[in-house]
Amino acid sequence: MDDKELLSKLLIRLQNDDMSAFDDFYNLTKKAVYYAIYVVFRDDHISQDLVQETYIDFLNYRHKLKKDVDIIAFLVTSAKNKAINFYKRRRHEKEYTFKYINDSYSNDEKIESDLIDKIKDILDEKEFMVFILKVLGDYTFKEISLLKNIPVGTLTWLYSQAKDKLQIKLGGYQ
Repeated sequence: MDDKELLSKLLIRLQNDDMSAFDDFYNLTKKAVYYAIYVVFRDDHISQDLVQETYIDFLNYRHKLKKDVDIIAFLVTSAKNKAINFYKRRRHEKEYTFKYINDSYSNDEKIESDLIDKIKDILDEKEFMVFILKVLGDYTFKEISLLKNIPVGTLTWLYSQAKDKLQIKLGGYQ
């Protein structure tokens, strides 16, 4: 049985209030939800908080989902919307900023943040998404294909393009 079938069966169990299915469901979907949020903030703490909120909303909404829904797409969309809404709320608060402040982060975190910002500036949106999911998310091309509904060939091409651009602009990336 593939992951999609298993997720469908787990969803049905959850819709029938069998909460013992949640651990398996969560383990199959958590990476996709986490990285959908992480690419927006690049902050582990915020991402983890929003992941939890996404699953709480999912559990409250699970009875309304159709049996044939693409659950990964639903969760990722929900997570991205949650991240965007959170960003919009926080953007207007003076005490919170999405810029990394030298005093608040270690040098390694600052370097990593700066590198991700440079990568985001160099790559287009699709290349960045594929690169982050592949490198930081440790997804296979097949998993990304299922997650984003993009053919594997297109993903490998986008990843190759991203690597080439980064190698030219940043130098030394292999």
